[in-house]
Amino acid sequence: MSALTAELALESQIAVLGSMLIDPEVIGPLLQQLTADDFIEGAYRNIFLAIKRLRAQGKDTDPITVNDALGGNYRKILAELMEVTPTSANAMEYADILRRRALQYHLEALGEKLAEAAASGLDDAQAVVDKINALTCQKPGVRITNLRQCYEAFLDRHAEEKQPPYFTWGALGLDEHIYVEPGDFIVLGGYPSAGKTAMALQMCVHIAEQRRVGYFYYENNDRKLFDRLVALKSKVPLGKIKRFDLQEADFNLIVSVQDSLISPDLEFIDASGMTAADVRALALSRHYELVVVDYLQKIPGSRERHWSSDFERVSEVSGDLQNLGRQTGVTVLALSQLTRPDQSKKSFPGMHSFRQSGQIEMDADVAMLLYREDETDSENQIRTLKIAKNKEGEAGMALSMDFYGATQTFSRVIPAGDSRAAASHYAAEGRKARVRNKRDPDQVEIKELKGEQKDLPF
Repeated sequence: MSALTAELALESQIAVLGSMLIDPEVIGPLLQQLTADDFIEGAYRNIFLAIKRLRAQGKDTDPITVNDALGGNYRKILAELMEVTPTSANAMEYADILRRRALQYHLEALGEKLAEAAASGLDDAQAVVDKINALTCQKPGVRITNLRQCYEAFLDRHAEEKQPPYFTWGALGLDEHIYVEPGDFIVLGGYPSAGKTAMALQMCVHIAEQRRVGYFYYENNDRKLFDRLVALKSKVPLGKIKRFDLQEADFNLIVSVQDSLISPDLEFIDASGMTAADVRALALSRHYELVVVDYLQKIPGSRERHWSSDFERVSEVSGDLQNLGRQTGVTVLALSQLTRPDQSKKSFPGMHSFRQSGQIEMDADVAMLLYREDETDSENQIRTLKIAKNKEGEAGMALSMDFYGATQTFSRVIPAGDSRAAASHYAAEGRKARVRNKRDPDQVEIKELKGEQKDLPF
């Protein structure tokens, strides 16, 4: 531990505590910004905790009361703190310096532990790395706003007519019902082979046209995932791609959509063995705006704890993914397996269906369930996408989605009488057609032939 770091950390502790003792008005704001871990000197940590306890109890925090709360042994220290602090005017600046000095101090200490742990084994070293990642990602302070501030901010937002940066998902009807902002936690659940990965890929490649996306896979590999994207974008059947049975026309189609395959800002990450802390660290280092986890139940628990059950492990992972969004602003989309119902009973999945943990349904801001209404009909490719939980909008609604397995494509089934949705759907299809026509220089224009033979098709 460097002597300079310890000395600088000590100075900032003294300045903060001195400000709290000579000016009670700064205690509230400082308690919002600091924690006991910011005070590396034991006596100063005790003073901070005593002031915090007294404030919580509604009692005075003058030096005499604080000393009494500490057993009467801190009179000299308290007097020295007040004597060396001339003013509390810079208390918030002192707090900012204290946080940075404390972080530097703790990182140096963990650096020494990491060097020692590395000699013992990789698991011990990785546990220290997890602590370093958690320390550097902690959310500073507590944000508190009163109703007047909220009201003024509300008017400002709407006067500017500027919406929050909601995510769009490329699924007709979905964008109109869920309002996902940076930092939200979304869960997409489904039975095995329901199409979760295909839907997640279709969503995230759309999002990656505007945002940076990291796709963490615990199954599959980057080659298989990219094969699906090629089928999705080119409409060349996935079966032909897997069999290496591509003809010249297929290659032409694939080349024609080259830009849409390579321009999205999407990266695939082999996450085998990665904990939620590992995902967090890599997501921050790669500056992802959306993290996709495929899938939640495959993520191992933290290395510091030994789990008695999968329920506990998955509950911890779910909470860690939620905290990843809350503390860093990175949006998380986690795929999740659902527990299959009793085959003797006709039932559809609900929030209770998430496998191995009920914590998932509590942590999620948005939970979507993907399933077939008739699992026995293999010919029926219609899927139901149900919005089972929606903190910022309507829940319980369901969209009918047609899944075309050959190209790994989901498309919205338009209900009869839904003229607005139909108009949007066909407008989108028209735009796609114009793009295809523009890309194909050999496109042949077909016109109706005027003649006497009315039965001819053209």
